[in-house]
Amino acid sequence: MWARARVLNPLSERALRLASGDVQPEARRVALDIVEGRLREGATARVQAQALHLVMRAAKLAGEPGIRAAEDVLRRYLDAALQETLRELGWGRSSFDSSLIEGVLEGFELLPLAKAGVDTREARKIARVTGEVPEFAVHWRQLMPAVRRGRLRLTSMFLRGGYAVLSLKQALECYTEFVLEGCAGFMRAQEAEEGEELEEIAERLRSISERHAVQRVEGRALKPEFFPPCIRATLEGVGSGLRNYAITVLLTSFISYARIAPRNASRNARIADFVDDIRVVTEEILPVIYEAAERCSPPLFQDQPAERMNINYHLGFGLTSEPRLEDSGRSPWYFVPNCEKVRREAPSLCRMDRECREVKNPLSYYFRKRYAKREGEQGVR
Repeated sequence: MWARARVLNPLSERALRLASGDVQPEARRVALDIVEGRLREGATARVQAQALHLVMRAAKLAGEPGIRAAEDVLRRYLDAALQETLRELGWGRSSFDSSLIEGVLEGFELLPLAKAGVDTREARKIARVTGEVPEFAVHWRQLMPAVRRGRLRLTSMFLRGGYAVLSLKQALECYTEFVLEGCAGFMRAQEAEEGEELEEIAERLRSISERHAVQRVEGRALKPEFFPPCIRATLEGVGSGLRNYAITVLLTSFISYARIAPRNASRNARIADFVDDIRVVTEEILPVIYEAAERCSPPLFQDQPAERMNINYHLGFGLTSEPRLEDSGRSPWYFVPNCEKVRREAPSLCRMDRECREVKNPLSYYFRKRYAKREGEQGVR
């Protein structure tokens, strides 16, 4: 059965064994397909395993942005592979037996509910409370990747004798994070290799990284093509020594002023002076900041969860986890630091281009380029 032959976990014992030895000619083509989001059916398990390892080796060659892009690639691959696996096992049909999935999730030990001491009556109670039909038990240690990566709160789970009770959907989500955390650690631990077979894959990963860095802000109001180099570098994610300044100080102020404030905004402005819907903050501004924080190495909130409140403080809402428009002004809405300060506090972010020499603040760079472009287009008309 194809579901049994498909490789889901590149670091399972089976996958590691298959990936060893000479790389099959087809593996590179399959690796490129995986990077482009295509799931090539019919490839042998050996080719799949080797292709996945080529992606991980190329990610190391592409550096930290490449590793983050490879995580996104592997997530798409795993999501698609799991969906195909479920379909082939009969998911959605009355004959589907969810216990079949236990033998497919390599390296992840799913157990029957009875092993966790959960009988049918208690399972029904759990379903009424959570809205999820419990089907499996998993040892809590195997859930920690999902907890560390912010996908699951252990305190929200039903635990019995060291085992968490999960629905099929929850089990697949936890398995995905289990695999991805292992792959991320594996990629960072590798030595960077050179080689023609890796370079094209690495270049595709670099391209994905650049595209992902700005795709969240390609909406109506923000125009990432006019962002200065320091902001583009921050959106790609920074190292531990720069995280707080780059994300909480520089990016938070820049994205909020670029999205909300006109060019003549005063230094004592409040967000509430310009918007009447908090969703501009919660759905347009904060997601951009949070995703850049997640791309940091390590992710900013992983070891500094309080920085979420600090970001809201810099937006002018005070130290709160849930910004409300009526709280605008409880703290200063911090203005974008000027270029001189960026060079002093975070010199590696300052990658000057020609336009940088004509301005003294990243926000001026953005407005200058954006409005010059708009006025030029109006002039043509």
